Amino acid sequence: MSNQQTDFYKGMDISFLPELLKEGMQIKDFDDTIIEPFALVGKYGVNAIRLRIWNNPEHVPESKGYCSLAHTIEMAKKIKAHGMSFLLDFHYSDYWADPAKQNKPKAWANLSFEELEEVVYTYTRDTLLSLQAEGVLPDQVQIGNEIRSGLLFPDGELPDYASMVRLVNSGIRGARAVADSNVLKVMLHLDQGGRYFYISEWFTKAIASGLMDFDLIGLSYYPFWHGNFTDLRETLLRLTREYNKPIMIVETAHAWRRSKNGFIDEAQERIAGVPASKEGQKKVLDLVMNIVASLPENRGLGVYYWEPLCLPRPGQSGWSENMGLLDEGGKVMEGIRSFQFTRQQKRYGEYAKVYEPVPITVEIGTAPELPKVLSVLFYDGRIEKKRVSWQMETLGNGWYLQPGVYEIEGKSEDIEENITITVHILQRLPETENLLRDTNWEEGLTQWTIESADEQVMVQLYPEFIEPFPAPPQNTLRVEAPKNFTFQISQLVTITQGCNYTLEAEFMGTDTTNVEIRLFARTEEAEKEIMIHPSEHEWTLYEIKDIVSRQKYLTIGVSITAPPIYCMLRKFKLTKQYT
Repeated sequence: MSNQQTDFYKGMDISFLPELLKEGMQIKDFDDTIIEPFALVGKYGVNAIRLRIWNNPEHVPESKGYCSLAHTIEMAKKIKAHGMSFLLDFHYSDYWADPAKQNKPKAWANLSFEELEEVVYTYTRDTLLSLQAEGVLPDQVQIGNEIRSGLLFPDGELPDYASMVRLVNSGIRGARAVADSNVLKVMLHLDQGGRYFYISEWFTKAIASGLMDFDLIGLSYYPFWHGNFTDLRETLLRLTREYNKPIMIVETAHAWRRSKNGFIDEAQERIAGVPASKEGQKKVLDLVMNIVASLPENRGLGVYYWEPLCLPRPGQSGWSENMGLLDEGGKVMEGIRSFQFTRQQKRYGEYAKVYEPVPITVEIGTAPELPKVLSVLFYDGRIEKKRVSWQMETLGNGWYLQPGVYEIEGKSEDIEENITITVHILQRLPETENLLRDTNWEEGLTQWTIESADEQVMVQLYPEFIEPFPAPPQNTLRVEAPKNFTFQISQLVTITQGCNYTLEAEFMGTDTTNVEIRLFARTEEAEKEIMIHPSEHEWTLYEIKDIVSRQKYLTIGVSITAPPIYCMLRKFKLTKQYT
């Protein structure tokens, strides 16, 4: 299938497939009949396959030798035999490459920079020539995988754009040496598909540093990491206008159930805005397909689901537990029907979901102010405000004079589904003493301990004037870096031994692969922590309850290990729990 014949790429990255089939995985259709994987995905509309290639995976025992050139040729022959388009993803590593790690292949570890440039060129060229000799030259090729933080660390690590661009250009030249853009399209692939400011900064600085011409922009977009669906739409629109390149989403996915030890916990589900369910998984795919297909001049070329053909196994966490399109019995789920989408089926004007109103808590005797409008998301990524009317007549007059939890139903214009808001009426809002010092950072960071592994980590305080002058501002701590970084802020506090405490803080920021942000409370004897998944659209409160110590001192704080992101913190509070 040539590039000209494909109007819209409905793809999957199934690089794990040979390994999983060797382990005995069987795939079933909806009627429980066992079916060959390519026959299944082709039946439901998949017309493109993406494969990653590692240089020498045998150097990394965890890889089990898969994703080698030999495995790639074998898989590519099946792709071509089924008439599908073939996208090849060069990692330029013996194992995984992503924003947090871009490790050089072992064979390249001691090369000079000039030698590294040359070997990137020859390896790219020779790999493609080998595929061409077997009759399986890709239709598109990625020069690196999620290279927003660079590639081939440390030589091509950002913020050294000049060095990174020289290495990327070597890969582009290697591809162009085999075939021109009429035959082989060259793609550059970044993560953060819903965050224009990250992607635009990368391309602006790379082009200024001499980046060669390329054909396609490829992006990763996971709604629990990379912004909401409107962010995705706006990012794609601006990128196509500014860089005049077609765009593909070459990685996306959503969970069909929650997981505490894998992908998509309750916090990430809330950020994604779509339930972790079989229906939610399909809705995410439908949304991403429609948003990409709705770009002007058909600039949105397609969508690829990352590793959908994986089998959940008892006792195993990770991707296969809840991110694939197969249930525990190996039977395909409803999400695969999203690949029957065509560009002509765009659902413009059809709403996908109503954003639920935030619960309200007030003291007894205070009439709660209910929202007058709600946000409604449409399948092309637009959000519109719709008026809502609340059915208050069933509550009676003075209903807020009685404590309790009230569920109030509402109706919105042009929206059929029921809407509910929860109102908590309390006798009295709790007041507790904060045991931490200077949580508004009015004395700067003098009461806090800061640890950072790199001088390029930027730590700044930003005031926000919530109350009118002369009220003091609410200060926010912002942490970010132009490269992979670690950071920790902590405070040692004296507590009463044997009592229970609650630690809380509010977070905002960006997220992606291999971001680890933790709120922690530790003593010499034990530690409690929770993983933080920030959203850039709203402050999210996280808390650790039931902190108990037999010691007099407790250290609380936040630790960050991440690729280039930003994180904002505010409103730290440590309080004693009262029963």
